[in-house]
Amino acid sequence: MNKEPSFLSPINNYKYTMSENIDEIERRKIMMKMMMEIINKAQQKTGTKRELTREEVIQLIRQITKGERAGEIIDNALQLYGDTAVQVFRQLVELHLGGKLGELQDYELYQILERVGLHVPLRTRVRIVRHGRRRALEHQASNGCNNKLYLG
Repeated sequence: MNKEPSFLSPINNYKYTMSENIDEIERRKIMMKMMMEIINKAQQKTGTKRELTREEVIQLIRQITKGERAGEIIDNALQLYGDTAVQVFRQLVELHLGGKLGELQDYELYQILERVGLHVPLRTRVRIVRHGRRRALEHQASNGCNNKLYLG
């Protein structure tokens, strides 16, 4: 039996606890370093985030929306509702910049504005097409009305 003398056992225990303490100290240093990096990243994100101006919001919402009537919807909303419409557009732009929203079609923008209570009237045009050519409404009324009728 190879038993260590009793006077050495406190030294061996001291070495074990000392290496354990060194490992614990290293872990704490690494954890603190990681925590500081996370805090710095969070501060950079909030620090670099600036408020978009009204013109930037309008420009970005025009870039996000696609479709023939998108410009008309945006212009009418701005004319009728002003800053309220800009606030809605700002939320949409922030969602887009955050990656939560892709591009919007014109009818989707129209539906969003309707759902938040901003009714945006659109100009309705009646076009009559006969044999592939557009005709005036008065001319078609006098000649009969068995033609294709397009609203839009």
